[in-house]
Amino acid sequence: MGDCPSMEDRILLLQPEVSRTPWWKKSKYTCPLLFIIGVCCLATAIGVCLYKNAYEDPIALSILSLNCWGTPGSMGSYDKELRMKEIGKMIEKQEHDVYLLEELWMRPDHATVKSYVDKTDYEMTEVGDLAIHGWCDGRVDPLYCSGLAIVSKFPILEKEFRVFSVHGDFWWNDGEYYARKGVGRVRIEPRPNITVDVFVTHTAASDYNYWYRQIQTQEVVDYVKNSTADFAILGGDFNIDPRMRNETTYQTLTSELNGAMQEFFVYLSEILNPRRATYGNPDNNYSHEFGPQLYDYIFHRSKGWNSVIINIFDVPILKAFILSEEESANVESAESKEAMFKEMGERYNATAANFTASTAAEGEHKLEKRSAEKELNISLSDHEAITSSVLLFKYRWN
Repeated sequence: MGDCPSMEDRILLLQPEVSRTPWWKKSKYTCPLLFIIGVCCLATAIGVCLYKNAYEDPIALSILSLNCWGTPGSMGSYDKELRMKEIGKMIEKQEHDVYLLEELWMRPDHATVKSYVDKTDYEMTEVGDLAIHGWCDGRVDPLYCSGLAIVSKFPILEKEFRVFSVHGDFWWNDGEYYARKGVGRVRIEPRPNITVDVFVTHTAASDYNYWYRQIQTQEVVDYVKNSTADFAILGGDFNIDPRMRNETTYQTLTSELNGAMQEFFVYLSEILNPRRATYGNPDNNYSHEFGPQLYDYIFHRSKGWNSVIINIFDVPILKAFILSEEESANVESAESKEAMFKEMGERYNATAANFTASTAAEGEHKLEKRSAEKELNISLSDHEAITSSVLLFKYRWN
């Protein structure tokens, strides 16, 4: 008789045979799946390399748009001369690359702002550059003026103005009929061989002018779409709130162009936050009682495969401390000025409370004739400015 298997041998015989088949051969789908994954990884790597080489390094462009409320005091504006100086000082700080100005109706106000621009290396359009040549008065009243101006960090290569084909009604006596609003355009080259057309506009105000505003807006959009530059930037006061459903103005703009605010905030509830209102903002001295409205926008459009990314969008609350002559004479140093500004800031909350709808109706809040208040922290306009920082990516093989 042969030797009997030991206990250990018996245990080994009872154990199931371990498969020696490689894991990648166990399923007929494994190899194809691995192949597909490998191809996808390779394609992704190639795509990333091609994308990085297809686009030039991005250009950052910072834009500010502001309705300056340059209507003459006799027509309803307040503290115009003071505010124009502060607007000029703001631009002198050179915090943005391009400034789009609306309602800079009067030549003396244009000269005031330009006097501060001339202290920098920036360029500013002249009164006649963005208006019907030879028609704009701007000395006595805004007759036949557009009120538009552009300030640029980069040399202005081209200037053009297109007047709207329609204006307000003669019988409504709201000034729209006598103004000659339109679209101003300048071309800049922030980097060699990369061109940007910058457009500024101001459409008809008041709800009842919706018919004129719709036509004007379509003309603006058509003008921007026909730009031959690598990029087009449009900003201004469009006098349309997204909640105004009785006209097509907002839909025309957002369906044809890309909105900086809309891309940055995405949700309409964020866009319509009262603190982002560009007219009737709760923090505005002059218009807060009229309720929050969103009238001012920045749009963009790219040529071919060029691309734009909105890096920042903001509605800054721009204010200026205004001192009486007596207090200005008492400020002898930067330290004393800073201390006075701090005290003024503490007193401003109580002062601002005086600006109510009732006092506005009575005209008692006109700042040039204030008596009780020796200083005020005033808004630069009845509108708020809007700012956006955009990244411009030019496709190499357009």
